[in-house]
Amino acid sequence: MSTLSPRLGLPYLQPAQAQKHVTHNEALQRLDAVTQLCLQGISGTVPPGSPVIGDLYGLGAAPSGAWAGHGDELACWDGTAWLFVAPQDGWRAWDREGQQLQVWRGGGWQPVLQDVAQLGIGTTADASNRLALAAEASLFSHAGADHRIKLNKAAAGDTASLLFQSGWTGHAEIGLAGDNSLHVKVSANGNDWTEALVLGAAGLRVDTPVTGTAVQSDAADATADRLLRVGAFGLGGSAITLSAADDLDDITTSGFYYNTTAGNTPGNNYPISSAGALLVIYDGSTRCVQDYTLYGNGAPRKFVRSNAATGWSPWRELYSSGSLLGSVSQSGGVPDGAVIERGSNANGAYTRWADGTQICTHSLNLGSLIQGGSGTRSAPYLTATTNWTYPAAFSAIPALSGIVTATTGNAYDRANFLIAQSGSATASGNINAIRATDSAVDISPTANLTAIGHWF
Repeated sequence: MSTLSPRLGLPYLQPAQAQKHVTHNEALQRLDAVTQLCLQGISGTVPPGSPVIGDLYGLGAAPSGAWAGHGDELACWDGTAWLFVAPQDGWRAWDREGQQLQVWRGGGWQPVLQDVAQLGIGTTADASNRLALAAEASLFSHAGADHRIKLNKAAAGDTASLLFQSGWTGHAEIGLAGDNSLHVKVSANGNDWTEALVLGAAGLRVDTPVTGTAVQSDAADATADRLLRVGAFGLGGSAITLSAADDLDDITTSGFYYNTTAGNTPGNNYPISSAGALLVIYDGSTRCVQDYTLYGNGAPRKFVRSNAATGWSPWRELYSSGSLLGSVSQSGGVPDGAVIERGSNANGAYTRWADGTQICTHSLNLGSLIQGGSGTRSAPYLTATTNWTYPAAFSAIPALSGIVTATTGNAYDRANFLIAQSGSATASGNINAIRATDSAVDISPTANLTAIGHWF
């Protein structure tokens, strides 16, 4: 039979043993030292100078002095000497210095709640959920300033996330799922998951590489209730580029578009052949407005039209100081150029208006008219016929009129002349200068002529 107890090493009383009280007292002394362990410290290496009876120390690996050779043991002062006891795995002791409960395991003292395999609070932990808590709420508060909850994963391809469940079925997940971008996922049944939003690791902006069903898939995505991308229908990016095959009649999605060249204009219902920007405002299948602004180095031009139940209206140009004067034009009887056009050449000056009105003016010398012979003649006495080619052609025969402003004869002769139109066309008109009185004076009248009509 062993002379010591197997766990605490207490000495047994032996048969016919003398001085049994000594052995008994030694056992009580050891039992007193290790029962309800309360250590002054857990890593002592130098014995105190004035220990108190009953003081118990946990020794470090290489103590010195009276503790030398008793590394990692317990040292208890009995008043005259140190009693040494080797701790065993699982022994618990209160550390007065660290003010926490320690446990001996793996050859050293460790806090009881440090590096535990599992911990369940109000419920049972398991191999997968090694920390489990069942409560109405959990509080994580600061210790005087900040507080941060950290979820750390091993590699970029792993997952660090928060999973939200109802009846143990997952319905939402937020975290780093499979890469280092922030993923927001949702599920109706816990099996089929939809990635609603992905915020790229480069920065928390709704911008590339942001993806997910909650965000526009591209600049032209007009799905309801999706987040707007920077550079889509909002500010901060380029407009959607129109291709050569795009017909403006089919562009009814609200947004900003751009036609880079004039090459796709013919037949595609553009207002004019020119690169430009298109703004579309849509509020229903028959409530859509298009605003087209020409791009170029000259004065900008802007056209608008709308779509109603009867279809698209014609393009209408919005005029400004930059487009008021210029070349007038029309298409199908609808003006599509400037408001007023002015010009001149050797045949005179002309002014055209966008409504089709045209006025031509000219100062024309009618040539020398010589009164021949003498005697009495019948009126009209002198007639001069001259053809005037208009500085700009009319679309129909205009109304032509004029007055004589000067002659080489007597001053009163000016009042005696009449200007008459005799045979006119759209490009020119014949002018007759008729003198109402007889005179033998050589004359050379100058007439101010005006023709009024339409250029279309």
